[in-house]
Amino acid sequence: MKVRGKIYFIFFVQFVVASVAIGMIISLSIFVNTKTEIVLIQSLTAVVAAMIVLIIGYVLATRLGNSIEKLSKDLEKFRLAVENTSNHIVITDAEGTILYANPAVEAVTGFTISEVIGKKVGSKELWGGQMEKEFYKKLWQTVKIEKRHFEGEIRNKRKSGEIYIAVTKIDPIINADGEVVFFVAVERDITKAKEVDRMKTEFISLASHQLRTPLSAMKWFLEMLLGGDAGALNPEQKDFVKKINESNERMIDLVDGLLNVSRIESGKIIVEPVLTDLKELINEVLVELESKLQAKKQTVLLNMGNNLPQINLDPKLTRSVYLSLLTNAIKYSRHGSEIQLIITKNENELISRITDKGYGVPKFEQKKMFDKFFRGTNIVQQETDGTGLGLYLAKMIVQSWEGRIWFESQENKGTTFWFTLPLSGVKPKKGVVTIDS
Repeated sequence: MKVRGKIYFIFFVQFVVASVAIGMIISLSIFVNTKTEIVLIQSLTAVVAAMIVLIIGYVLATRLGNSIEKLSKDLEKFRLAVENTSNHIVITDAEGTILYANPAVEAVTGFTISEVIGKKVGSKELWGGQMEKEFYKKLWQTVKIEKRHFEGEIRNKRKSGEIYIAVTKIDPIINADGEVVFFVAVERDITKAKEVDRMKTEFISLASHQLRTPLSAMKWFLEMLLGGDAGALNPEQKDFVKKINESNERMIDLVDGLLNVSRIESGKIIVEPVLTDLKELINEVLVELESKLQAKKQTVLLNMGNNLPQINLDPKLTRSVYLSLLTNAIKYSRHGSEIQLIITKNENELISRITDKGYGVPKFEQKKMFDKFFRGTNIVQQETDGTGLGLYLAKMIVQSWEGRIWFESQENKGTTFWFTLPLSGVKPKKGVVTIDS
């Protein structure tokens, strides 16, 4: 209301001045030539013009007052939202020097606003410097040089010395000339959530380990029964034991999947690359899947070219990815259908493409394709078996060697997956566990 009051006061002053001016024009016109109508007409014209100016001025003043008042209220809302959010927000100049920090900076990092203003964001002097130099180099390349949005988990350190994990989003603010003038960064502390997730993973790992032993024992005894080692079974008994064995195998698949998830998520997975003949590895996978292919009368069309090089990769991890994608293609394709496995090469990568003519995934569910335990609603109706862990594991493994994995799917027409292997080879990684494939 104060802003509007000032505008109306200015308009009132303008009105008084204009009124005096009009009076002077009329008086002067009559004084100069009372006998000449032209002067009088000019005077009246001036009066009318002045009145129009006053009316326009009033309308503009009213609208301007409303706009400024609305803008003032919007800015106040924005200020309250930014200063009261629990997320840590900073604005920096184009070189990363902090210009603004909201009050959450102290709650999250322990540093006061006055301690951070004017200092480099993410430096060891403040809460940063806890990641590898290569990480910060890539981050700066993304937001400063490529002028793109960045989002990722960053390990930081509070003023007290405590390490915390934050999901950080950074956006470059670009002017009309295409230059970066500011950066806006929003940081959310997820340390507690990560700890809960770690405990959950450890529990699943422990429970799965405890289940694995009795399930393996059951598998061994069931195979003995089916093999007649304990005497011949009549047809009905054999059918019962087969069904028990199938259920046990499903349980083993689930437990193995959970164990592999916990191993991958622990970050302690061993990566042991060796020079590998990819053709030979894929043929071994197809031999393992032969019984499943025959059961559904399916065929695999394999095209790997003639100049496929041997590359350094982890055979166990790579085999697991092919096994997961091909198993999905078999399981979710119709009887008698054809599955394609095509491998091509570009300058830096080998690209594997697996295509099926199966059920596909509804478009509205495709964003969840690589989520843990996800199974499409249309798939569950067709195939009740499945853990929903295969694609999640495949993605985690491909990302472990800095590869890419993506897909296209159309419901009732089929799905195609692609994933890449670097021609330069997979980098070795020390760890304490490996996966069961």
